[in-house]
Amino acid sequence: MKIKKIQKIKTDDGLMVPAYRDWDIDINEGHIPKMVYATYLNPGVKKDIILHKKRRTYITCIYGKVNVTTYENGEKKSKILNFLDAENFLDLLIIDPGIPLKIDNMSEGLSILLNCPTPSWHPADEDTYKFKSWKDYIECLD
Repeated sequence: MKIKKIQKIKTDDGLMVPAYRDWDIDINEGHIPKMVYATYLNPGVKKDIILHKKRRTYITCIYGKVNVTTYENGEKKSKILNFLDAENFLDLLIIDPGIPLKIDNMSEGLSILLNCPTPSWHPADEDTYKFKSWKDYIECLD
């Protein structure tokens, strides 16, 4: 998991949060999203572990607070994405294909994530593998 910073831009009537700009090579590393979608997590939701073998995840929290955990090089790594406490910047996570992730909503209310993956999801080419636990995932590696 790579962590990049994206700056919130104050406007006269609120905020603009540029989750993707094609010219911002320092953040997007040349990544060109093929789909943009929001994921809504109800309070207390802990999503099962998912793995994308082909899809790169490019994700940030635009409302609420979540914990994203990945399993890389034999160890778990966690990062809290928290829109409400971010003073000037938001964290953007870039998770390469083949890296499993788990997302837990830590908010008392709804949390909303924005993802710009490549390639996009398509029902004829499903690329989401689900696991009930880290143990299940690790056993699958053997």
